[in-house]
Amino acid sequence: MALGKEKGLIFGYVKLITYLCIIIKNIMKNILFLLIFGVLFTSCKKETITPGNYQAGTQPTNPPNNWQSGYGNGGVLPPWGSTGNNNDAVGTTWVLTYMKVGFATPPLPVDTIRFTTNTSYTINGGAVRSYQLTSGVTLSSKTLTLNYHYPFGSGNYAGEVASTFVADGVILNCQFKNINSTTENIFASFKKI
Repeated sequence: MALGKEKGLIFGYVKLITYLCIIIKNIMKNILFLLIFGVLFTSCKKETITPGNYQAGTQPTNPPNNWQSGYGNGGVLPPWGSTGNNNDAVGTTWVLTYMKVGFATPPLPVDTIRFTTNTSYTINGGAVRSYQLTSGVTLSSKTLTLNYHYPFGSGNYAGEVASTFVADGVILNCQFKNINSTTENIFASFKKI
């Protein structure tokens, strides 16, 4: 009978030790979880990074409003293979000889355009306005964009002109599109004077 009692007592101790191991195992899991959680969230320090500034701790640099003014040609690339900043149109004067809006031909304004710099022109000697003369869609054309060209109406108008238009002295029936809206296209001709 003593042997049965010892057997029951040993079985009880094994059961108790098993429960204690399970409890200790759960406590260890919780402690480990809390330790990892504590290390991750207390040791990380995040510095704010603003857009455009990808190094923490440095102040962002704001670009100047007129970045192109630092260039002699107003930020416009010179024609391929040229050595100077001037495009062919600089210093030339043109008179509007034909204009058609959609299907109608309005009374022809007698307007004179003078290209004064690589990026500026005047209408009838008035206020200075900006323009761009860039490489066109094909090698034989250039894109002429006249900003605030009031003879065409309000807006900015761009048209494909022959790459030799200055040497030829004419722009014939060029289709100018308003790049700011979907108004009707304007067909215009200019003659160099």
